[in-house]
Amino acid sequence: MARKVVVAMSGGVDSAVAAALLKRQGCEVIGVTLRLFAEKRGAVKCCGGAESADRARACADALGIRHYFKSAQDLFSKTVIDDFVKGYLAGSTPNPCVECNRHLKFDYLLQLARSLGAEALATGHYAVIKREAGEWGLYRGADPLKDQSYFLYCLRRETLPSVLFPLGAMEKKDVRRIAAELSLPAASAPESNDICFVTEGNYDDYLKRYAGVKPRPGDIVDMRGRRLGRHEGFFNFTVGQRRGTGVYGGERLYVVEIRPETNEVVLGPLEAARSSAFRLRDINWLAGPAAGEFRTAVQIRYRHKPAACSVSAAGAGAEVRLDEPQFALAPGQSAVFYDGDRVLGGGIICAGSVKGKDRPGPAEDNEK
Repeated sequence: MARKVVVAMSGGVDSAVAAALLKRQGCEVIGVTLRLFAEKRGAVKCCGGAESADRARACADALGIRHYFKSAQDLFSKTVIDDFVKGYLAGSTPNPCVECNRHLKFDYLLQLARSLGAEALATGHYAVIKREAGEWGLYRGADPLKDQSYFLYCLRRETLPSVLFPLGAMEKKDVRRIAAELSLPAASAPESNDICFVTEGNYDDYLKRYAGVKPRPGDIVDMRGRRLGRHEGFFNFTVGQRRGTGVYGGERLYVVEIRPETNEVVLGPLEAARSSAFRLRDINWLAGPAAGEFRTAVQIRYRHKPAACSVSAAGAGAEVRLDEPQFALAPGQSAVFYDGDRVLGGGIICAGSVKGKDRPGPAEDNEK
């Protein structure tokens, strides 16, 4: 009997080729597309929108596989969009791709796959799941420009044997080539947006237009509390930002802290935007100890080169001490631990926990 696999088909070229490869291997492939938005046709161009859903159905038809649509609008709104809005209003920089993977793709969809009698759920992510020395693990994808393991640390360890990444050992150019050879409708589909539901303008526009967030004018200050300018809302900024602060002249200044409680955005020199320690919450371990102190490397954003560090873990939290200060550790973003190419686990950078060697503490912020 052929192995039954559900493929999460977004309408993009990656998931379409993942389905094609599994069918070529002799699997019974079922495509499932989640409807994430109740929007006018054409408003959302990437996964979850009507246009992408139509393309997913067309790809399934071209491959001759069964295909289903499933509405997940309420779950997406509650676990991804609401988290995004709350995060920005708390002065953080949330990572909605991680939350979508956590709640939608590898929880809700995996449960759906099992309800359909499937042995596994497959997606078009560029990462590798393999078993070594009797233990399943998550590893970087072969294409360094497309590796998505950073966004996948939230997978639960026990689900790894039930998840397939058919593209993990491939490069994007080869995926495009296969799609063209098969004449798949998604062969020339554009790359997905960084954040699928922010379709025009920037995050500020989205928060105002769709989340009803009103302007909240406040002060832009230096590290000793001296006013440098004004802003229309602290949620328009992220740690490490230099352009668009409205403060010009003199040395280059970066956002080093966001203070929702006082409605202030703090600017400082480059050195002050580097941090040497931080705390994590909501840690998910895929390998390694869930408690104790150990040495590893940590990646603090998608394109960041992992930095050597010491970690003291306890329960769902951890203290991380960097060997060398790193630039722009933004609360709300994910920090992911690696042992070479293997993902050990990761968590969310806590607000108020990021420490820099030359950054003054709150007690001296208002000294003149």
